[in-house]
Amino acid sequence: MFNDRQENYGHPSRNFARIARLWNAYLQGYYSDVNISNEDVAIMMILMKVARLIETPDHEDSIVDIAGYAEAYARMLGIDK
Repeated sequence: MFNDRQENYGHPSRNFARIARLWNAYLQGYYSDVNISNEDVAIMMILMKVARLIETPDHEDSIVDIAGYAEAYARMLGIDK
């Protein structure tokens, strides 16, 4: 599963850095002291999926995505087990 996503989106560090830059650019229009990291992106994407699970606890796609974001987070931290 993870390799398919990496083929589509690139390595998590590069992809999440891209997302962080976009989110920072957007949010800095409102807040001057925003600095979202790659790791913040992973955590916030997990939180988004958790919010969706609150509405639909058995939504398999959200559960799978949380696992993928957690794996990406671990890889960015150098935890490649």
